[in-house]
Amino acid sequence: MKKSNTYNVVMTSIMAAFVLLSTFLGVVIPVGNSSTTFHLGNTTCLLSGIILGPFYGGLSAAIGSALFDILNPIYVSSLPFTFIFKFIMAFVCGYIARRNRKKGRDHFYDIVGAVVGSLIYIVLGAMKALIVNLYFLKMEFLTALLFTLNGALISLIKTVFTIIFLSVLLPFLKEKLEKNNL
Repeated sequence: MKKSNTYNVVMTSIMAAFVLLSTFLGVVIPVGNSSTTFHLGNTTCLLSGIILGPFYGGLSAAIGSALFDILNPIYVSSLPFTFIFKFIMAFVCGYIARRNRKKGRDHFYDIVGAVVGSLIYIVLGAMKALIVNLYFLKMEFLTALLFTLNGALISLIKTVFTIIFLSVLLPFLKEKLEKNNL
């Protein structure tokens, strides 16, 4: 069944709200001299891609994450990058999940899409961090690289938990959506 434009707009808005809410609900974890936040925002970004497909899923991930950045003063300066990177992550996930007429109904393709989308997101974030460290924070190359690799490693660890949670949550969510003809 082809979904209407109204359906796509409504579902994109709902998923953007879920992305925003799930990003706010996080736990701060101390890591060395700094900290990182573990939240379910990336999980809902990936769910958006799987459920809504590449474009609308990417849009909901980008909008929800950008709204979080707007509402949290620490992240306002990252807003353009967040919008683009989250869109790409969910777009890639949705594209792979819907490849070969799977329409997001093949668990294997869904998880592969989530892994590939997440890895691309980590690479984009690492590239941004390296550029910021080198050119704006004026770090020496080796120091900038070590800080960047440390951040990428932390992101990779968080991604493992994101994929595990997504693998458990996805079958239940899909069952509910199909039951309600969504």
